[in-house]
Amino acid sequence: MIENGGSPKKLRFEPALFSDEAAAVLRSIVRKSEYEWVIRLPRPGGTSWLREPICLTNFLRGGLNCWRSSPLASFYKKLLQRLKGRAPVALFDLFFLNEDVLRQRLDGIADANALRVLQNATIIFLTADRVRAMVRCYPLRGRYFLSDPARKDKDFVYFGRDSHFMVDIAAQYCAGRHFARTLDLCTGSGVQGISLSSSSDEVLCADINPRALAFVEANARLNEVRNVRAVQSDLFSATPGRFDCILANTPYVPEPSGYLPIRGGDLGMEFTLRLLAELPDKMTDKGIAVIYTSDPIVRGEYQLLRHVREQLGNRGMRVVQIPLFRNAYPRTKLIREHYARLDLTGYDDCILVIERAARYEAARRPWDWMFYNRTRLVARVDLWRHPSR
Repeated sequence: MIENGGSPKKLRFEPALFSDEAAAVLRSIVRKSEYEWVIRLPRPGGTSWLREPICLTNFLRGGLNCWRSSPLASFYKKLLQRLKGRAPVALFDLFFLNEDVLRQRLDGIADANALRVLQNATIIFLTADRVRAMVRCYPLRGRYFLSDPARKDKDFVYFGRDSHFMVDIAAQYCAGRHFARTLDLCTGSGVQGISLSSSSDEVLCADINPRALAFVEANARLNEVRNVRAVQSDLFSATPGRFDCILANTPYVPEPSGYLPIRGGDLGMEFTLRLLAELPDKMTDKGIAVIYTSDPIVRGEYQLLRHVREQLGNRGMRVVQIPLFRNAYPRTKLIREHYARLDLTGYDDCILVIERAARYEAARRPWDWMFYNRTRLVARVDLWRHPSR
């Protein structure tokens, strides 16, 4: 048990301590508080007022704001509190922003016994008058996912906007299917595999990071999922057999050496290309793969599909590339120098959906055409303001 008065800086969530009792307590708290509403809330910060109409529209329509910053963040909290009471707002500060929250704000949300159970499970840290969460909790499609709240440790387990996009797109392309075996590579929190567990007989969640595997088991327990198994694996090395569905949220960021685990290679797509080299032999005849990756732009030209063709062009595959958004030009000198060395002007976050076909074919289909082109425009302005040379 963690004693009051300690320092939360020395503490970290230990998934092995996340008992069935703690899972039931946390699940009850977030469900009763309608925690799923918090994705409508933007983070505090930012100076641009031009995006506020989009932010407000997202809030009213139940869209995704929590990865945005807004100078009007407190206004959105007041709106949500009027609609749903104070519980989801308090839990947003605690479990998404990971701020210290006064214990009295949790009155009527979590009683003293519930707080003790969560403290013993290292979900929260308690002092006499405050509570701090040791995890981030994210609501997605009726489930809840724990991850590390910060990247301060090399083995951190990540959950981000890309995780949300990945689950939404996998749900669309896998709708109406049932899978005997599903594989979630680079599983991290296990979000992809657990999200498809109800349409799979067996789900194998694989990651090279042992801490990720512990999070998979904790998140399966939190969501009462019984058909998920976690295994340590470098790509497909410990995943025998073939799979009807293969999911992978790969490392995809173009960065110089030393930036693991998010580095996908110098251009960002190298890890994905390693995966694609083995992919056909791991898919069943009617299998589908959904892969999150990046498309680097070198000397003004997209690179990914050309290299995908080199890997899969003679295997009879149908590839759909789904551009999601263009990333802003890097601010740090080291990364800008890296871009300049490679004539890299930017990259798109994107998803590849791959299925077997009579012959190789490829297409590009943006997920949200207006959103994608708006991010392209912002990135072009950013590049003009921060040239690489």
